[in-house]
Amino acid sequence: MSLLGNCQILKKSTNVNFFLNGLGASQRQQIKESFKTVTSNYQIRKWRLCLPCILTQDDLLWWSKWKNEQSEVTGIQIELCDGSFLIHQLKSQDIYEREFDDDIRGQLKIILTELNQQKQEIFDKIIYDDIDGIDDQYNDFIFVKMLESAGIFDTNAYKIDFFNTEISKQESLSKDEVEGLKIYNNLKARILSLWRTQFNLYKSHENGENLLLQTYLRIEDLDSTTLQTTSEYNLLAKKGILHHLANDKKIGWVTDYLKKLSEYVGEKL
Repeated sequence: MSLLGNCQILKKSTNVNFFLNGLGASQRQQIKESFKTVTSNYQIRKWRLCLPCILTQDDLLWWSKWKNEQSEVTGIQIELCDGSFLIHQLKSQDIYEREFDDDIRGQLKIILTELNQQKQEIFDKIIYDDIDGIDDQYNDFIFVKMLESAGIFDTNAYKIDFFNTEISKQESLSKDEVEGLKIYNNLKARILSLWRTQFNLYKSHENGENLLLQTYLRIEDLDSTTLQTTSEYNLLAKKGILHHLANDKKIGWVTDYLKKLSEYVGEKL
């Protein structure tokens, strides 16, 4: 830790909340206030929220939106460490075998199994069902504005794909943080390369629907070959990586996509 004026510099900050029953309005407000307190008093690069529970679909949708908004504004990497992640991390440490007896390890194994079952049920619902309230989510995000600036206004399906990628990334990181990040970045690199080829073939100055469709079809074609990866990433999540890339302004859907985006939102981006 070092000092810059009156602001201390930290590489990482971890916020631990003992919320057992998800994130109601009060819990969400506490998270916001904790983040504001840390960022007002310290310069940090990474902020982690640790919770002993598994978040519901509504909680995950709120978290995804809030996390991305704050990262965009502050440049801080924000991560969620849920109950299953915390137990996985605990099991990877020497203290797990050294200090915990068979009874405690057995109890933790049962808890982890139950948490993973809860999480899988939630993820399956997200994959196969429409998401309530998606109309009101992500509307100010760059990837949505990128779609709209390319003449694509029916965006709900693409919001769901974006959300699926968020969920898949979180699940992968919860099992192995280093490997999970590697998997996500490798997929991003492959899909970026795939998009470049489709962009050169199908780019248009005015409308991006065909480019988006052709890129989606190509991802479907390569799902079980070039884009094959761990089970956390379903087809929707792989498509959603396109919108993660668009949210980072790495890709777009018309020829001069950054110029079109700036014109659409009324400011240079």
